[in-house]
Amino acid sequence: MKFLRLILVVSLLCLAGLFAFACGDDDEDDGADGTPSDGTPSDGGDLQTDFGVTDTEITLGMTLAQSGNPSASAYAVIASAIEATFAKYNAEDNGACNRQINFIVEDDQYDPAQALERATKLAEQDEVVAFVGNLGTPAVSGQVDYINDPNGDGDTSDGVPHLYLSTGASKWNDPEQWPWTIGYIPDYVLEGNILAQAVNEQYPDSTAAILYQNDDFGEDGRQGFTELYEGEIVAEQSYEAGATEITSQLANIRDADPDIVFAYSLPLTTASVFRYMQANNWNPQVVWSYVNPSSLLGAVLGGEEGEAAGYAQIAGVISTNYILDPISDTDNPAITEHLRVMSEYGGPDPNQLAVYGHTLADLVVETLNVACENGDMTRAGVLAAAESLQGFRSDLLLEGITVNLSSDDHAALEALQPVTVAEDGSLEPLGELVDFENEDGGEGEDSGAGEGEEGQ
Repeated sequence: MKFLRLILVVSLLCLAGLFAFACGDDDEDDGADGTPSDGTPSDGGDLQTDFGVTDTEITLGMTLAQSGNPSASAYAVIASAIEATFAKYNAEDNGACNRQINFIVEDDQYDPAQALERATKLAEQDEVVAFVGNLGTPAVSGQVDYINDPNGDGDTSDGVPHLYLSTGASKWNDPEQWPWTIGYIPDYVLEGNILAQAVNEQYPDSTAAILYQNDDFGEDGRQGFTELYEGEIVAEQSYEAGATEITSQLANIRDADPDIVFAYSLPLTTASVFRYMQANNWNPQVVWSYVNPSSLLGAVLGGEEGEAAGYAQIAGVISTNYILDPISDTDNPAITEHLRVMSEYGGPDPNQLAVYGHTLADLVVETLNVACENGDMTRAGVLAAAESLQGFRSDLLLEGITVNLSSDDHAALEALQPVTVAEDGSLEPLGELVDFENEDGGEGEDSGAGEGEEGQ
């Protein structure tokens, strides 16, 4: 009888909410990041959803070139690295918000019209909850207005999260015009500033010639360099994004006899610069953007002779960096883990683009988990989660770099380190990390960055 009375008391306590442990409500089962292990919001309420989120799955989309423009399609390995990282999260961490991540990649061929068509398909047919990592300044320019206002009525409330663009064009950090769009990689104008300062320090009183892609990507880099370069610019040549031949531009630059060639160009165009230099026994100091990973250029230029032959050609190049280097950071535990993930889940061979893709996937999963904890995985809820991130960093970013976003700041990564390419293709620091998020943004010599915001 006493036993039966005990059962009755315990039952009543459970119903009254006074005996949480007996009712199975143990907070110690929550995930380490604050997201409840059963995939429900932290307050125990219902999870709000609208598009792309079911009880078991979260659907995300990405557009980038997998064919078409050869330079742009070289970045397709980024999607493979993101896919492998998501596969790791699905298998080992129960995805995000205890749902499997379904990642759909569409080939936009680096073409604005194709990018718009692919984005429309992902938003309206696949009903993705968000775009992540869309790549290429021209391509993203073709889709950005649609993604922010799908029905074109001037009301952006029906937009789709356009998160963590793989383009550093300065125009993306404009929440007033494009409230659903958030850039990821560092601003090209500010990179141009940093490269100019590195050249000023390493080669004072030098002359420079500029080769740049004739679009927002190239124009941003050119602007940043010319703002702070203290030497004389003796030639400027542009090329179109789809150009396969730039011999005449390089001949004009060579005739100007510059000490420095500032090549703000995509990888295969940049490779053409080195082939021309080698063929003409011409050896100016080359400066390029971080969009030219040394691992990719080494493979392209080395060809059948191997990457080492390619690295020998690019040794000494001045550039910038913001991620760990799979060549020089092989002993770093984060690179060890990255290599494991890529190997076990079908990712690319070791290269800097794969590391980049892994960092982006880490950021996406963090965003989804924050939205889940907030109880709102609608499109608007995912955007709000992204805008709330402060101090997040993937272990594969350089020490000191964190993601800090808000409704007024849509630029995720705002720090770069000047580097030089070593003979083995690794990246060696050429100066301190420049955190332009915390700079005044002026154009003075000590500012670390010029005016501008965030293209490829």
